[in-house]
Amino acid sequence: MNQSKRVSQFPHADKSFPSKGSPWSTLKEACGTTPTEGALLDIARRSFLSLWSFPNVYTDEGRRGKHSDGKELCDLMVVFGNDILLFSDKACVFPSVDDLNLAWSRWYRRAVEKSARQLAGAENWIARFPTRVFLDAKCSKSLPVQFPPAEQRRIHLIAVTHGASASAIKHWNAIAPGSSGSLIIDTQIVGREHEDKPFVIGWPLESKRFVHVLDGETLALVLRELDTLNDFVDYLGKKQELMEASGCDFVITGEEELLAVYLGNIDPKTGEHRFRKPEPGHLVFLDEGHWNKLRASTEYRLRAQANEISYLWDQLIEYQASHVIHGSSELTMGETTKGSEEHLLRVMASENRLSRRMLGESIRFLRAKANEKIRATRCIVTPNKNRVFAMLALPYIPEQAHDVYRDYRQYLLYLYCQGAMLQFPEAQEILGVAFEHFDSETVSVDFLYMRLNGSQFDSADRTEITKHLRQENIWNHSTISGGLIKDAEFPSAS
Repeated sequence: MNQSKRVSQFPHADKSFPSKGSPWSTLKEACGTTPTEGALLDIARRSFLSLWSFPNVYTDEGRRGKHSDGKELCDLMVVFGNDILLFSDKACVFPSVDDLNLAWSRWYRRAVEKSARQLAGAENWIARFPTRVFLDAKCSKSLPVQFPPAEQRRIHLIAVTHGASASAIKHWNAIAPGSSGSLIIDTQIVGREHEDKPFVIGWPLESKRFVHVLDGETLALVLRELDTLNDFVDYLGKKQELMEASGCDFVITGEEELLAVYLGNIDPKTGEHRFRKPEPGHLVFLDEGHWNKLRASTEYRLRAQANEISYLWDQLIEYQASHVIHGSSELTMGETTKGSEEHLLRVMASENRLSRRMLGESIRFLRAKANEKIRATRCIVTPNKNRVFAMLALPYIPEQAHDVYRDYRQYLLYLYCQGAMLQFPEAQEILGVAFEHFDSETVSVDFLYMRLNGSQFDSADRTEITKHLRQENIWNHSTISGGLIKDAEFPSAS
């Protein structure tokens, strides 16, 4: 499928690989137009991965002739399934005047209000003209992904500000030493009421359309802790729901304090993070100290250690995404259609950090097992049992022709996925992944995606599949079950 390289980890594609052209190719050189936009893109690529992060997208609004430029829609757009994340990044120097309210009001208008209006305009444009959004200023390159249907679309508005942190620390430390300098959230403030409330953010838009306002440091912190699209979007959605639907006002002494409450509050039944909803009509105050307490805890340290293995799953996704971007990908699919490569990788990337621990550990285990010239397989089942990951590692012998090896490995992967279909009849989709051992002189990965849609085998099919599985000795479906993704996000110290 992909060109080989002598490395011990999953490599990225580069320009030397044969390319058949790719609608994603613009992303190869994308870097943001300012230093802070470049930093935002770097953070997004680490958290959301390259395939879904589009910097400096444009509309054709006001464009006259083929040599003129369109209008920038936003500084970064992330499109992932039904979620669209719109980022506006503003780096504005905090004015050096004696009147703090005057300095703040000037900075607020440039850094926050302008961003909020740009984001609201971008959301409105997407609603009206979803086909008129482009990757380049000349509006010649369309987005390689489609926006979700309007009735399924979830748009998150995120204003990233720079320039006020040092002034905020100085201001708050004069009152009580030890402030982080992050912006305070106060939902009692709307629109221009912000201008005499230094370093406090409520509803920048008069319409009360919610905008997540984060400074550069806070965004980096949040995306360090919630560094998958699933985790980040879940936090944004539940935060917005709390602010909009609880019937309360909130005063929160920094985004990091709200994040600490979210991370530390896990529903024992579902394992999901949540905010406890207060009684309507109250003013809820969240003071400082929650984040520092969490960060200093043993549980937090153990969580970070437990997450380390999960990044093997990220590397696998980014490995294949880089080939998609460079046009050097040849995916093995149950059904190959336009956009199917992106869909397969989106299925992989939709797993949260907790799920990726077991998936990453499976990669490590299987490739290490194959090092011993042992063929190794493993099935991983999501908690709702709707999705199965069928993983296979097959040792590669250098004396063997690589294309022959690949053909056989793809056959085994297809057969193994069929075994998973027999074993997990409730599954709606199966994603197969196959690779070599750690010390192989080649690195290649095969993928196979099956959308089942209630497909059933008759007895003759089951007999035939079972026969081939036994011939290849890769699955005795009557005795082998898949590992269920289940883990504690904050492992116990005992």
